[in-house]
Amino acid sequence: MPTLNIDENIKRLQLNIEQVTQEVFRLQGMLQTFTDLKKGGVENIDVPGQPKNEELDNIQEKPE
Repeated sequence: MPTLNIDENIKRLQLNIEQVTQEVFRLQGMLQTFTDLKKGGVENIDVPGQPKNEELDNIQEKPE
């Protein structure tokens, strides 16, 4: 008959909760940053090394 170790499950669940909590804090920080940027009048951020949407529209896929 299979068994379940209570202590291992408690430790695993505590670790999972800590990891999820840290992820929530990270997401809250990102949300606050973008909210502040919007309040400051920023609408778009250029990301170096990535083509803009207009450039993507002009790129043709290579036929196989």
